[in-house]
Amino acid sequence: MEPPNDLFIVELSPEWGFGDMVLGTLPVSAETRQRAASWNETWETVLNPVSEIRWPDANVGRAWYREGLDLIDAIQQELGGRYRVMNGFSAYNPDADPQRAGST
Repeated sequence: MEPPNDLFIVELSPEWGFGDMVLGTLPVSAETRQRAASWNETWETVLNPVSEIRWPDANVGRAWYREGLDLIDAIQQELGGRYRVMNGFSAYNPDADPQRAGST
């Protein structure tokens, strides 16, 4: 079954130096925008994936990953049915199989 033509796909993923831009111009609340910026900042400063993707503390990585999933739900709720919010950060899940992490 194909998605309707008017369905917009949004991928939530962290970005270097653009924590406040993660959601771009999407019509979401200031609170959700702030949560996304904080989530992105953790990715930049704690994970700091310049040379490798490995959380210094797996529990911090798990909390960050759960927050990303919660953000997907919050963004989806705010945007409604014309949008589909997708996970673009599976590669950063500390519990992911490294060979499959980029494929989800």
